[in-house]
Amino acid sequence: MNRPFPTSPAPAPWRALALTVCAAAALGAAAGRLPLLEVPGYELSELSALLAALFLAPILGLGAARRARARPAPSVLSAWGSASVRCAAVLAALLAGSALRAAAGPCHALRDAAFFPLLALPSALLGCALAVALGFATGGRRALAGLLYAAAALALLSLRLLQAYRGPAAFLLDPLLGYFPGPLYDETVPLDARLLLSRGEAVGWALLAAGLAAAFSRLRRGAGAGDGGRAATATAALGACLLAATWLPRLALQGGPDLREGLIRALGARREGPRCTVFLPAEEPRAVADELLAECEFHVADVAARLGVQRPPRVTVFVHRSPAEKRRWVGAAQTDFTKPWLAEVHVDDQPLPHPVLRHEIVHAVASALAPGPLHVPARAWVVPSLTLIEGLAVALETPRSGYTVHQWSRAARDLGLLPDLSRLLGPAGFWGEAPARAYVAAGSFLAHLLDRYGPGPVAAAYRTGDLAGAFGRPLPTLVEEWQRSLDAVAPSEELARAASRWLGRGSLFERRCAREAAELEQEAAAAAARGRTAEACGLWAQEAEVGEPAPALLRRGEALAASGDLPAAAEAYRAAAERLGPGEQGLAGRLHAAEGDLRWRRGDVAGAAAEWAEASRATDDRGQARLLAAKQLAAPDPELGPAARAYLLDPGDPLALVKVARSRAPLAAYLVGRALLGRGARAQAAPELARAAAADLPAPLSLEARLLLAEARCDPADAGLLAPLERAGDADRARLEEARRRCAFEAGAGRAAAR
Repeated sequence: MNRPFPTSPAPAPWRALALTVCAAAALGAAAGRLPLLEVPGYELSELSALLAALFLAPILGLGAARRARARPAPSVLSAWGSASVRCAAVLAALLAGSALRAAAGPCHALRDAAFFPLLALPSALLGCALAVALGFATGGRRALAGLLYAAAALALLSLRLLQAYRGPAAFLLDPLLGYFPGPLYDETVPLDARLLLSRGEAVGWALLAAGLAAAFSRLRRGAGAGDGGRAATATAALGACLLAATWLPRLALQGGPDLREGLIRALGARREGPRCTVFLPAEEPRAVADELLAECEFHVADVAARLGVQRPPRVTVFVHRSPAEKRRWVGAAQTDFTKPWLAEVHVDDQPLPHPVLRHEIVHAVASALAPGPLHVPARAWVVPSLTLIEGLAVALETPRSGYTVHQWSRAARDLGLLPDLSRLLGPAGFWGEAPARAYVAAGSFLAHLLDRYGPGPVAAAYRTGDLAGAFGRPLPTLVEEWQRSLDAVAPSEELARAASRWLGRGSLFERRCAREAAELEQEAAAAAARGRTAEACGLWAQEAEVGEPAPALLRRGEALAASGDLPAAAEAYRAAAERLGPGEQGLAGRLHAAEGDLRWRRGDVAGAAAEWAEASRATDDRGQARLLAAKQLAAPDPELGPAARAYLLDPGDPLALVKVARSRAPLAAYLVGRALLGRGARAQAAPELARAAAADLPAPLSLEARLLLAEARCDPADAGLLAPLERAGDADRARLEEARRRCAFEAGAGRAAAR
């Protein structure tokens, strides 16, 4: 007669577990050679969560269920505990190996180690509970249990993806698979309340699954309540309580069951137009709200015309008060983003004209060109071609840096920084490049295709993702044509310096301690904004040790100067100068500018002017050049100087601009007009800018005053003031042409309204 249980116990798995633990420790140490895995932070923790959920938990959980079922009194809870302990041991070894290797490196080994228990352990607990429950439910049939486990994991992921697809959030929280924070360009991943509550929810599901499985197993065996029954009930009840305790605060965090509706209520204001809906903070002045809507209306119509889109989608724009608010609601702090399939844009509130709104609107309008669920060019409808997506948006941007995307690309090529376009068009090529280089190359290539072939073939390529098929030419031929077009772009020394500064910085994957340095910078800036200068300076000092030292020390000096500690600021600037690396001429210019500001604060106008002159010779940034010119002009002026010093050096002073406006100096008109335009008051800004444009201001200020005047009003009487722009560089003429197109658009809209 067959016995119901084996006569000898199954082989103990401790030897295999010990080998697995050793292998995990070795793997953790070896992972430190890979980008972003040099310390146990978010990346290693999320990979460990995936390892636990997809491999360790099903293997260990099904094994524990098989062993438990072979016992006279099988216990689901004991099997779950056994599998969870083994899984946790393997994960702990992985963490230990990573931490030991990181301790020998430049980064702080355990700074972000809290991610590990938050991400890996809940996934392990839930995965083991699910695997054990399925092992018991299927009667020990491991193949069937494994298939059901995979189906459950896929169902959970599909549900979360559907929520992300329909909702406004850029992040994804999955109780089994962990946390995907959103755009890669956000270099910091915070441990916030949303993540804590989500991982608590995962533990709640694990307890509930284990408790219910244990109760169901006892019912199938016909066991009485007893101690085991009470344990199953208590475990399930604890899980249910934990789910409620995490679910309710999460609802409060997102303003109710619907995240989008909660966000709309939190912003508080809404503007509607024929093409756009704009949600923005309720406290925004009416002029800002009206101008944001007007910008959106123009850009949608203008981009649609450039692409030949007859019926562009209605675009919804969310304007968040700050990066911190945007992160709280949708998960992306430093990155503005668009969901093309929803034609939904999320941007931070910035001075007008909004610097990135047009870029994001291109994504929304171009969605009309592409089929599929994402409405972007994508391989198999799910792997987006970022080179085409971002390249088209950059190609249709209006340059505001003084250089076109072709000029940036020519400089990048001369410096050996231009990415290989064929590789950039590959599945992961865009992600592997430094963002600035990838955007520049993709944008220049798409702009060349638009200029040479028109919108038809570009739209076809965007629709299919097949460049060769859309243009009737092999991709190498198209790339060669683009490269030849760059040969015609004139190089310049100033552009080369600017490109070296902007494009020379490596990607997140190439910089040491990248996450830690970004976190320290963000924490320091937040502390300085709250007036905690000493704390901020300590954080910048830490950043200087693990990241790029000179920029961190420069920001430390600027914070000290703003707080009034001028001797300490001077010492910080000297330390920054000593840590300058080769080729950091632009940063050297910023240091001279900061030294000049310090001298101006002390009343040494002549010394300040000398430092600013040095900075002007070194700077490669047009915004910095304008600021230096303004300071050099204002400092000697006995009337304007004190007001301009407060306005330019301490921008938080609410009365500083009022004091500047009392002066009749042309520079005061420029500063006031620029500030009014940034606040959406175009009608009030225009007379000030016209007065500045008519005056004999330094060249950087005179050019910008004319450009701003063109953007502020559509008056034929300004033709004489704007005439010099016809001889300006390509980028400035592009700004002028955009201003003219907007004037024509608004005139047409006015005529249509009159009819």
